[in-house]
Amino acid sequence: MENIGINLVILFRVLLAVALSFIPGIERELTGKFAGLRTHILVCLGACVFTILSIYGFEMHITPDTIGTNDPARIAAQIITGIGFIGAGTVMRHGSSVFGITTAATLWVCAAIGMCCGCGQYVTAIITSLATLFVLILIRRLEKNILSKKRIFYTLYEISISASLKDCDNIQSIFENNFHKVFKFNKKLVNHDELRFSAVISTKKPLTEINDIFRKIIGIESIEIREYYD
Repeated sequence: MENIGINLVILFRVLLAVALSFIPGIERELTGKFAGLRTHILVCLGACVFTILSIYGFEMHITPDTIGTNDPARIAAQIITGIGFIGAGTVMRHGSSVFGITTAATLWVCAAIGMCCGCGQYVTAIITSLATLFVLILIRRLEKNILSKKRIFYTLYEISISASLKDCDNIQSIFENNFHKVFKFNKKLVNHDELRFSAVISTKKPLTEINDIFRKIIGIESIEIREYYD
């Protein structure tokens, strides 16, 4: 009976880890990040299972000469280090611009949620999951709608775009209507149906908002945005 009770506890902890990691995972999936729903669930589930193993998987070891106990913190401590390798895979660099740090941090937090579920800290796991969602959605809106408008200084960015010929007018209008100033604007026809745009812009908008503006155009094949130093 005792084993049945432990198994039910383990089952509940695993299912809770899956459910709670769904919350930040679906937000990352809907915003089109490299590490989406499945990645976040698997990271949280793995952290949970490793924590459960560190608690229940190793019996107390007793010999005539020595008495030793299992150390639950030993495996759990390695999760924090190991998750860094997965998080590093979501961070991408384009010139002087870096993307994916928020997603890497979300994976790191998901591992913490899994560890909370694994060791039975249910309230902490639920609060952390909801707090993560609050940061990802509401704080992002604060950054875009309020903080970005309060910026004092303009920043120069160099933008390079490859797109289909039919989107030429749309891309030109975006450059004209969304930024403070546009310098060194160039467009070149390649392979009869592909246009390559390059420009230097002056704006108070953050990199994420600039990227979101151009993402609305389906015909863009590639885009590179980096800070410009004259």
